Amino acid sequence: MITVGDKTGVLSCSRRARTPACTALERVGGDPSRLSRAAGTACTMEYNPVHVKAMGIWDGKRHDYDQTFSNGCELSASTGPVFRL
Repeated sequence: MITVGDKTGVLSCSRRARTPACTALERVGGDPSRLSRAAGTACTMEYNPVHVKAMGIWDGKRHDYDQTFSNGCELSASTGPVFRL
């Protein structure tokens, strides 16, 4: 389950699912905390916090992720497509 602010969605990454979010998570073993910031991305210093959560199972291992980013640009730059609902 993926939560961004007050929106919640389900991301299902089967072997056949080749969505950008699934591909990004595949690179980090399903652990959102291991996602790396996109190189060369610049964001404004605007403070408009975005809180995200992800809970789920990847290859039999449970992952729980809970993070607040200073704004949507920082969220996108840091997590790529994973939290795009």
